[in-house]
Amino acid sequence: MNNQKLDLSDLGKLVATERRKRGMSLRETAREVDIPFNTLARVEKGHVPDLPKFKRLVEWCGADINQFFELRQKPTDTTEVITSHLQGDSNLSPQAAEHIAGIVRDLYQALAQPQQVAAAHLRSSNTFRPKAARKLATLINDLNQALLEEDQNGP
Repeated sequence: MNNQKLDLSDLGKLVATERRKRGMSLRETAREVDIPFNTLARVEKGHVPDLPKFKRLVEWCGADINQFFELRQKPTDTTEVITSHLQGDSNLSPQAAEHIAGIVRDLYQALAQPQQVAAAHLRSSNTFRPKAARKLATLINDLNQALLEEDQNGP
């Protein structure tokens, strides 16, 4: 079998084609695949069986189960997550979903303020009192902010 993408609705046609190619009846195929006759008849009419039966039928046909599924990486960026949800919304056309996603990306870029974290490893950190540690953290963050502003504005 080639690696073309298949839709779940293609399973019935795939099974019927393979069954005819092998010269088998519905009952013979049902026994061989260990699936009830009525289930196999419904599959050939376009119904999708439960996952174990689906898997057995796909394997019996000599197809790869991955042909029926598109594996996508889960988005991790906030705007990618929102875009993914918009694209899956059946109330929006693809153009409308992309338009809204563009607006969200623009707003996010304009309004998001990533937190700058400065860290330092201090050998004597366990001897600092909490008040001294907070003052040192404030000093390091202020120094880091000044350096970032200098990088943006030039010396």
